Amino acid sequence: MDFRDPLFSVIVFFVIVLISVLVTIFAGKVREYFRQKDIEKLLKDFDYVEIEELSLNKSSISALLLLAKAYEKTGDYDKALKIYLWVNKNSQSVEILRNIAFLYFKAGFLEKSKKVIYNILKVKPRDVYSLKILIWIDEKLGNYKEIVDVLEVFNELGINLPKEKANALIKLITHGGCNIKDFCEGIKEFEDIYKTYPFVRREYVSYLFKFDIPKAYEVLDKFEDLDLYFYRNDIPDNEKFKDILAIKRAEKIDKKLPFELEVLKYLPLNLAELEFEYICKSCKKVFPLYSTRCPNCHELFSQKLITKLSEKKHIENIEF
Repeated sequence: MDFRDPLFSVIVFFVIVLISVLVTIFAGKVREYFRQKDIEKLLKDFDYVEIEELSLNKSSISALLLLAKAYEKTGDYDKALKIYLWVNKNSQSVEILRNIAFLYFKAGFLEKSKKVIYNILKVKPRDVYSLKILIWIDEKLGNYKEIVDVLEVFNELGINLPKEKANALIKLITHGGCNIKDFCEGIKEFEDIYKTYPFVRREYVSYLFKFDIPKAYEVLDKFEDLDLYFYRNDIPDNEKFKDILAIKRAEKIDKKLPFELEVLKYLPLNLAELEFEYICKSCKKVFPLYSTRCPNCHELFSQKLITKLSEKKHIENIEF
């Protein structure tokens, strides 16, 4: 290829951009690695068993709460809980009880978490954060009708939570039907939820793939829902999916596509494949599996698809 060829310049430009992005990501990972190591070293230097021997005052309580937060961030919920419970014995506050309830929830002690939440609500019945944790607990326990009760409390507080309501409706529809008066008004099937709350499209498409495959292909977004169908063998051979099928068949196509698909269409069929990850638009955490509710920040319908190119696991019969 001639160096003066415009195509060569474009390729060089994209290579430079790609290298810059990779270097930036790598530098960020390195910084995060050393930051985490520093935190772990700090925690190893602290013998948490000895907190009972501390005389608690305003300064020591603040220091212990910071330490508990550090344990919490590293996922050591047992040590964080021990600190919170000890501090709570000596200096009770709603904020500490919230932290205890949240850690019980993260550690999987749902009934204990619920008990703490009820104690908070006796003192502060309008505590929004505690009510949200109660929704998360009831969702994990499958108490979907109790979620409706909590959402009614939010309505009385003048707080509208459309995502929580949509999620509750989905749970009810897919677990026996939505028959709660007023709350389920106008909702007879999943399609009614989608029409009212379009942001549940992905959940609706997943549902349709179980019960109405042709309609699933009608509703889905070709690129945003790519992971739901790319490796299926029943993709309709129509105009909507013409470019996707061309890539899967290694056929030539001139249409401009998203970057990963654009690269894939120029590669031999058995050399590379697509992999998928999901980034939460709220907390920016990346996950290997999709969740309706983010496992980290618990935001609903917040995960966005990331499409990645990867080397095919079993490479054979490659022709360039």
